[in-house]
Amino acid sequence: MANLGEKIDPKSSGDRIAKGRPLERDDTVSDRQSKRHCIRDDDVVYQPKTKETRDAYEAMIGLIQQHLGGLPLNIVSGAADEILALLNNDAVNNPEKKLEIQKLLKPIPEEMNQVFDQLVSFGKLITDFGVAVEFEEDEEESDSDIAQDEELQETGGMQVDAGEGTSLNVQDIDAYWLQRETAIEREENLLKSLYEAARCLKDRTVADRDLESGWFKGQRQMLDLESLAFDQGGFLMANETCVLPPGFYRSRGEGYDELNVPWVSKKVDINEKLVKITEMPAWAQPAFKGMQQLNSVQSKVYETALFKEDNILLCAPTGAGKTNVAMLTILQQIGFNKKGDGTYNHGNYKIVYVTPMKALVTEVVSNLSYRLKDYGVTVKELSGDQSLSGKEIEEAQLIVTTPEKWDIITRKSSDIQLVRLVIIDEIHLLHDNRGPVLESIVARTLRQIDTMKENIRLVGLSATLPNYEDVALFLRVDLKKGLFKFDRSYRPVPLGQQYIGISVQEPLQKFQMMNDLCYQKVLAGAGKHQVLIFVHSRKETAKTAKSIVENAMANDTVSRFLKEDSASREVLLSQIELTKNGDLKNLLPYGFAIHHAGLTRGDREIVEALFGEGHVQVLVSTETLAWSVNLHAHTVIIKGTEVYNPEKGAWMELTPLDVMQMLGHAGRPQYDQYGEGIIITSYSKVQFYLSLMNEQLPIESQFISKLADQLNAEIALGTVQNAREACHWLGYTYLYYRMVRNPTLYGLAPDVLAKDVVLEGRRADLIHSAATILDKNNLVKYDRKSGCFQVTDLGRIASYNCVSHGTIVTYNELLKPTMGAIDLYHLLSLSEEFKYVTIGPDEKMELAKLLGRVMVPNKETLEEPSAKINVLLQAYISQLKLESLSLTSDMVFIGQNAGRLVRALYEIVLKRGWVQLAEKALKMVGRITRKKKN
Repeated sequence: MANLGEKIDPKSSGDRIAKGRPLERDDTVSDRQSKRHCIRDDDVVYQPKTKETRDAYEAMIGLIQQHLGGLPLNIVSGAADEILALLNNDAVNNPEKKLEIQKLLKPIPEEMNQVFDQLVSFGKLITDFGVAVEFEEDEEESDSDIAQDEELQETGGMQVDAGEGTSLNVQDIDAYWLQRETAIEREENLLKSLYEAARCLKDRTVADRDLESGWFKGQRQMLDLESLAFDQGGFLMANETCVLPPGFYRSRGEGYDELNVPWVSKKVDINEKLVKITEMPAWAQPAFKGMQQLNSVQSKVYETALFKEDNILLCAPTGAGKTNVAMLTILQQIGFNKKGDGTYNHGNYKIVYVTPMKALVTEVVSNLSYRLKDYGVTVKELSGDQSLSGKEIEEAQLIVTTPEKWDIITRKSSDIQLVRLVIIDEIHLLHDNRGPVLESIVARTLRQIDTMKENIRLVGLSATLPNYEDVALFLRVDLKKGLFKFDRSYRPVPLGQQYIGISVQEPLQKFQMMNDLCYQKVLAGAGKHQVLIFVHSRKETAKTAKSIVENAMANDTVSRFLKEDSASREVLLSQIELTKNGDLKNLLPYGFAIHHAGLTRGDREIVEALFGEGHVQVLVSTETLAWSVNLHAHTVIIKGTEVYNPEKGAWMELTPLDVMQMLGHAGRPQYDQYGEGIIITSYSKVQFYLSLMNEQLPIESQFISKLADQLNAEIALGTVQNAREACHWLGYTYLYYRMVRNPTLYGLAPDVLAKDVVLEGRRADLIHSAATILDKNNLVKYDRKSGCFQVTDLGRIASYNCVSHGTIVTYNELLKPTMGAIDLYHLLSLSEEFKYVTIGPDEKMELAKLLGRVMVPNKETLEEPSAKINVLLQAYISQLKLESLSLTSDMVFIGQNAGRLVRALYEIVLKRGWVQLAEKALKMVGRITRKKKN
């Protein structure tokens, strides 16, 4: 096995630093390189100096974003800087300027003159461009120079050393500087002394009280839960090196590195016996109608899944047939209720199938309903927009749901009657920001098994992961009987992997290089294999496809994609008149097509049929196709790995779930000997994706980030009534197993297990800290002496509506009986769930237009994020169409959360007995709920 750490300089390969490890300066080489040329924020060279120039600049980048379409702000700003430099260059005449801008933005020809005139107008208003200080650096810049640049970047002024650990900004020193500093220092020392005295007095009081009678067995530590949570979320990487299989090789290009991991032949065992469908019990065969036999993975799990009651964790590559294993466990439960006359008693059991995506819920419901129709099983969907009445839940035998929806259901009743099997698909989602919800529903189920003595079978389906034993123990899987692990050699079509890390730092250049590399990779398979390219915005589908076609035309390689006399050309030409989308019409003659949710259903069906039949050679799509359409190609390219995440209000890396789903479309079963997966990303991100796809990414727990809210849910449910029970509950979580396995990552001392083998003290500290937060915010009454909890009305409202404690506190403090609709919308916009929503400079133009179209006036200016939230919520209710990708994503995110939030707000008002305000809030609930059902 070759060690990637020996091949890639760890100082620039994007190592994820373990929690608690100090960040070294050398870990940020790529960051330093981006700061060399000038002082700037967020990779933006130009910074407006006045309000007038800022307004003009924001209008300019809004226009540029409109044409580039759904790209990160740093790329759009890079394009704006290039255009401004071009417009200010007197050596270039206007026709040449127009031509260069046309190459960059690629607007439709009839719009070009208008776009150019607008850009020129904005450019004239921006009078302070080029004022930024430039720093010309040599290639062989020393580390000390780079470090100095970083200090300049952070403070914006010259630095002088003023002693150990101190630095002064010379611009701050004036005649009164010493007087100010002495007074500040004196005040700080006084405050520090008072704080220390108060803390000692408090500690002594608490300790004395605990000694008399307390649950603590001594003083408990108040932990900072926010600092213990992993900021990286699903992008957390605990391992520092990635060990790659034999045969991998590396090649370098100008501005990029390429790592190749060869495909592995499918494992063939001559002694292996595959289970034929005819060998299965006769009553189980209808569910596998049309199949001849189970595959290798399914055959190995067959006996345990269908004939035993053991919990199961199945780790296998995408496409290995995990759904059929789930079907075997479903049949086992149905078989238990088979009567002597061959009919089934469906009133004795319920099965819950948890899958992470709403799109997958619909697909699973359709699949299972069809396959189980001969058994008379009722399958129901319970997802974001679909609710079930108590009667519908009672009548259903199989409920397919998302983790969040099942969490809400089980928060209201710990005793979900008759559930006998819980299947959790994609359980490696534990590593994601949504992981705490999975931990919560599993822990709740396990406690129900223990307290009610019920027999509930747990089945986890996962991608292959390195620490599978931890997940198995969490699910109470017998490692010898119920754990099944299959490596990547069991993939139905072996996957060759290519990771292209772009080392260019300038955002626009990096983006353009991605297009060039995409063309090269597509050209390599032209005429031999179909290619599926995933991009991350609707406009980018057409932009990428056109870029490849233009490159092919410039290099005279168009005929390699589609021969002049091919039958496919005739088929494609015959379909052009049937398509509605203009971009699609222009691309089809070349054997190219696009696919995204914005196309009409008819256009999408035409594209899917043409690609499925092999007529379209290159299909550029958004990731919606990865989740909703079962199309495969020999080669799958993921162009760029940054996507807009509305929950965090920023461009972030693709989730592991999305990456595995997209690459799952590489290789056509029964046609290809192997498939190719190509990821084009930043150089610093290569190690993460290598680790992810090669079983090197340990699954960690994100539970601490939601500990207070999850504890409140258990207290409101009544399953946790005091701190001791809460510590016991924490022992059911995946967090507990990972703290035991890797204590230092979770902020514990390396030798903690020698002193406290079951981490009783740490669990008590965590519970004490979370309970204190809830008590302070009036969601729970927490008696520190006895450790008893008592839920409040606010706590119940927060739990039943899955609303964070911070949001409930905001509502509780700011609600007034005299509020009108304007105030209610404003209050809703202050919810903690929206704390990461910010206003991008490229969004202001469109937001300003929206302000004039919404029904309820806005109290704030567009400088405030709450104004954006308010406007987007009303746009969501009114079903307004937006241009910007980030605004559209934010609008959907806000709309999806608004229903829960406004119900919580309404319930608080109702508890207070404010009739008029309750009526207004109820109307808001109705508007948002009606929109969600449309």
